[in-house]
Amino acid sequence: MSRIVSVSKVGHASASVYDTSLNVLAAVEELALTLRAAGVADPRRTSADVVAALLDVPRSWPTMNRDSTVEPQILDAARKAARRIAIGEPFAYAVGSAQFRHLNLKVDSRVLIPRPETEVLVSEILERMNSRFKSADSWGTAVDIGTGSGAIALSLASEGEFDRVIATDVSADALDVARSNATRTVSARKCDVEFRRGSLIAPVRDVTATLLVSNPPYIAFSELEALPRSVRDWEPPLALVSGHDGMAATEKIVADGSKILVSGGILALEVDERRASLVSELVMRHGGYREVGVRLDLAGRERFVFASRN
Repeated sequence: MSRIVSVSKVGHASASVYDTSLNVLAAVEELALTLRAAGVADPRRTSADVVAALLDVPRSWPTMNRDSTVEPQILDAARKAARRIAIGEPFAYAVGSAQFRHLNLKVDSRVLIPRPETEVLVSEILERMNSRFKSADSWGTAVDIGTGSGAIALSLASEGEFDRVIATDVSADALDVARSNATRTVSARKCDVEFRRGSLIAPVRDVTATLLVSNPPYIAFSELEALPRSVRDWEPPLALVSGHDGMAATEKIVADGSKILVSGGILALEVDERRASLVSELVMRHGGYREVGVRLDLAGRERFVFASRN
């Protein structure tokens, strides 16, 4: 609840100790009017979620605290967020944050919005690393290629047993966001996270890693127009689109990643469900990996490719 300046109790929906304040119930109803007029689905639930996100409290909090006062600065931010959602901006960008596993991360249009699928990727990695290195004092060094908001790297640093995590991105703007999130999550982390700018493996050629993970761009240029407007019109194309029918970045990571992984080190990739078999075949053909396999996301889609370095 770090973003609540102060919260007081009032007896009914219209009462307030500030001229420009409303209680939670009244604020949610006001925001819902804006969203309903724009045709937003479930405007009242979305309005409550806006308030919860800006106060950094659980989604259930507005329902349980309807008479609490929403202070002027939060109310103003909520109104702005509602107007942004009304014109189609993704919720996370409108409120400026997104939940990822145990972390609350800053996000804006400089980075992709972290997805629940990627949370599954982190779970799979932690399970594999724990099994592979359970007798070791630590898990060594993890490298996250194309870190964006830092979601994967910061989760690994807070939930894993790594000595260090190195996160890279070609975008200086994305690294600014990731560094900000590293500051936000410093108390949750067990190890340092180092950020390096550059394309794919290039910034970490000097590293010896036990884990190489990436959620690279994997949309073909020809597929861009078919993406939902909330993705196509708002999220950074640099983090979405890759050449060679969406495979270029993945091919480069597979080829160069073998040069930094230790024997037995783990390669973990999030992939387009339509190309999971192509990626797994690519990894097997490389010759530097074994134990190649495809894993499913929560919706049963082929979304992750794992392998071990020979």
